[in-house]
Amino acid sequence: MSQSEKPVCEVCVRIRWFLAIAIPLVVLMGTQTETSFDIPLHEIAAEGIFIGLIAILGWRIYEHRQEKKAIARLLARRFDDAYDKPAPTDSSN
Repeated sequence: MSQSEKPVCEVCVRIRWFLAIAIPLVVLMGTQTETSFDIPLHEIAAEGIFIGLIAILGWRIYEHRQEKKAIARLLARRFDDAYDKPAPTDSSN
């Protein structure tokens, strides 16, 4: 399999997204450019990233709880199935 055909790992994708957001933010903070409307662009970008962080954290917590519920249902079903089956009888007599 060639290098271009290999799937990109999830961590690499997250690092790329982080860099795509962090580098422009650092540039905005470093230049401290403001428009003639006195709108601080770096604060808007930082607040947007913070809101995104809160949204992603909330989503991850929701997914984690859903996964725990699914596992609990699966284990309960397994436990119920194990006790619902009749015991094997020995008919070799």
